[in-house]
Amino acid sequence: MNQAQRPAFIGERITPQTGSADVAAMSHGEPGLPRAFHWRGHRFEVARRLGSRRDLGQDRGDVYVRRHVHEFETTDGLRMSVYFERNPRDRSRSKAWWLYTIAFPTPVITTQRLWLRRWTYADRADFTRMVSDAETMRFLHDGIPLSTRQADEALDATIAHYELGYGDWAIVARDDGAILGESGLTRLRESGEVELGYMLRSAFWGRGFASEAASAIVRYAFDELELGRLVSLIEPANAASVRIVERLGMRPLGATQHRGRRMLKYELLAPSERAGGV
Repeated sequence: MNQAQRPAFIGERITPQTGSADVAAMSHGEPGLPRAFHWRGHRFEVARRLGSRRDLGQDRGDVYVRRHVHEFETTDGLRMSVYFERNPRDRSRSKAWWLYTIAFPTPVITTQRLWLRRWTYADRADFTRMVSDAETMRFLHDGIPLSTRQADEALDATIAHYELGYGDWAIVARDDGAILGESGLTRLRESGEVELGYMLRSAFWGRGFASEAASAIVRYAFDELELGRLVSLIEPANAASVRIVERLGMRPLGATQHRGRRMLKYELLAPSERAGGV
């Protein structure tokens, strides 16, 4: 397990969703791992179980089960371990489910300074902070920051898009784990074209992070996904983004309308397509 996936200790209570408990386990006298639960204001679902164990305690020579521990992966790609504290050492504490550790998804792309990985619902605060910042959103979403509700909807859509095998990924700094922004590939609903996009939090502008992420994504798109063509749509006033796509070798196609807005359109063909291959 690399540094990006190292489990982080959480130690916070979770709230199982009513009716989601494993009834089969409960019929054997054990607490049923909930298939869905709430933590930090969001709902998580168990996608697949990875393992379980019992932590034992001892009291005056008698051995008893203190905790039931479960490891699993959630539908948004998180790896979690939770436990049901059946016999708390502190007798004043009630029996409850606790989130013990969490590990984020394996990076899809690694560069010299960055990891690009799937967004998860555990990133909700960072995602909302990014899309609600006026400076960051100056050339996106009509220049209007997203509300909390809109941010939640955008995060839902971003995670759902991964079903295609790609999407917008969180840009994570390898040195300290900070989320710097996002970059990735999305299929345009209107044309079916695959767009290369990037959004960097304003606090991290001017350090080459967007170029580093975008360059790596282009290689991934052509080498790993074997896509033949990418496009980018950019606000005409966004000079910094224009410089990035030009450095990538993208060719300008002129102005176009996208969702009622005038945008500059650029394209980049895969090396095989440029060479006249299939």
